[in-house]
Amino acid sequence: MNWRKQIVPFLAMPLLLVLPSTKSNGQEEARDEPPEPVPPPVVFSTMLWGDGSSQTFSYAPWDNHEDENATRYEVSATAGFVSKKFAYYGKGTLQFHKAEEISDEDFLEDENSSAPKPPSPILASCKFQITPGQTKEYILLVAPKNDDEGTANIYVIPFDQASVPTGSFSFSSRTSKTLYVQFGKSKFSLPKKQAVVKEAQTEENARIIPLKVYLKNGGKYETVMSKEWPHAKGLRGLVYLTETSSGFEATRIADFPQPIEQSIGYDCPPLILRPEDNDSSNR
Repeated sequence: MNWRKQIVPFLAMPLLLVLPSTKSNGQEEARDEPPEPVPPPVVFSTMLWGDGSSQTFSYAPWDNHEDENATRYEVSATAGFVSKKFAYYGKGTLQFHKAEEISDEDFLEDENSSAPKPPSPILASCKFQITPGQTKEYILLVAPKNDDEGTANIYVIPFDQASVPTGSFSFSSRTSKTLYVQFGKSKFSLPKKQAVVKEAQTEENARIIPLKVYLKNGGKYETVMSKEWPHAKGLRGLVYLTETSSGFEATRIADFPQPIEQSIGYDCPPLILRPEDNDSSNR
């Protein structure tokens, strides 16, 4: 057997080498990166103002209430408490609609019906000042009108860090006289119908902060109000001082700073994807 005649044809055959890929999934392979979250132009909280204990609304962060599959969230305004924060991506006019409670029978009827749903009634609305590239923060004071429809007025209060820094309170006087205020360790005068921002200075680890309000009569200071509030480091808020027939009153709206990324509705889509939308996109 001539081994040379057998090996030469073998050496003449083309040699195909399969080399393992040196690309790593995390470095060199192209990937579709998710888009960066878009910060909302407005973040708001709510609080009930006036009569009542609480009221619940529905809102669409993208102002598209007319869309049947619009992204919607429920917003509750409660007396004495500031709500969680909510993101708003609309053009500046926020609408609070009636929060619908759907029974099982109505849900099944809606599922089997092709007729469009009538729009839910608008119970309250307000306008924001939108600044491109900025996120502004507001507290919405919701004042019910006490009618059968459940409508309400909304008072928009700016609540940015620039206007009320962490650990500070903005005092506003709704009286006809200059007031003299002692808030924790701070002492200051509060002119009528004006606002003054003061840092809450307390003893180390104090859980209570005292508030005293004085009037100046004939060179002497008369105490017209004295009270104490629970307190914690980092708390910030608004204090409204008013004069009534029974004396002076103080209303405090307090809140802890919270990252806007934790707001309800942050980076939400305008529309909720329905099963039929998925089916059509996969065809």
